[in-house]
Amino acid sequence: MADFLNMSDLHDVGFVGQRFTWCNNKSGGDRILERLDRCLLNSIAINRVNVAVVRHLSRVASDHCPIVLKIFDNSYKKNGMLKFEDLWISYKASSLIIARVWRKPFQGSDMEILNKKCKKALKDLFYWRKARVRDFSLEKEKLKEEISLIQEEEASVGWLTDEKLWMLRSKFKELNSVLSRLNTWWRQRAKA
Repeated sequence: MADFLNMSDLHDVGFVGQRFTWCNNKSGGDRILERLDRCLLNSIAINRVNVAVVRHLSRVASDHCPIVLKIFDNSYKKNGMLKFEDLWISYKASSLIIARVWRKPFQGSDMEILNKKCKKALKDLFYWRKARVRDFSLEKEKLKEEISLIQEEEASVGWLTDEKLWMLRSKFKELNSVLSRLNTWWRQRAKA
């Protein structure tokens, strides 16, 4: 902790936004603008982050600009990030995967255990999805084609057997389920 408080090793972080951070709120020639507010980091802090940017926000309720420090770590890979898919809820297998993970014992504090269980459940769901969840667009087209064939048969013969009628209803039910999942999938992406 003492390393972070070494005042002789402080560096002013560059800024984006307003050039001045303070105004005396007077008008005309008496108006004074200065850059008083700064963000300082020492060498150790600068070495731990890849990019640090200070943004000066607009003065609204004060004569000083609020400053915001944003720290970016370029080693973070967005592609490796796992996100929960809302449509997983519609599969019974997802509840079983989560229940299985939740029953496993984990070591650590309550917060560490919760974090480990959430990460493990998300990872298991992700790999389950890669292996099991089908491409909805292809499945939708396949079901529409099967429904169309049964309906063409009905149109040419004039009726359907009980078995074919049951199959048609089953295909409609499957198609509605796929459309619902596809809708959930697109709705989640629309928020991104």
